[in-house]
Amino acid sequence: MAKAAKSTYVCQSCGAVSPRWAGKCPGCGDWNTMVEETAAPSVPGTGLARATKGRPAKLETLQGKDTETARTATGLAELDRVTGGGLVPASVLLIGGEPGIG
Repeated sequence: MAKAAKSTYVCQSCGAVSPRWAGKCPGCGDWNTMVEETAAPSVPGTGLARATKGRPAKLETLQGKDTETARTATGLAELDRVTGGGLVPASVLLIGGEPGIG
């Protein structure tokens, strides 16, 4: 069964978009300017499915200095190992936190 087309409401004054109809536009405050617009249902073979069906593209090589960044050893062997030899000066390293924090 095909999905129904999804409706959004667009203000004719300022272009603000709302998922539900409202008498007053949440963007500009004008009354009775929200008009329903229906998005066409997606067609199979578009988006990611279509993007994977292409020809390979040549990647150009990057030109620049290939130097090692100076690192400061932490004294903790495992931390030095996972950071590539220590911490980079003037950088920030997020070691732990809630999922999605970094």
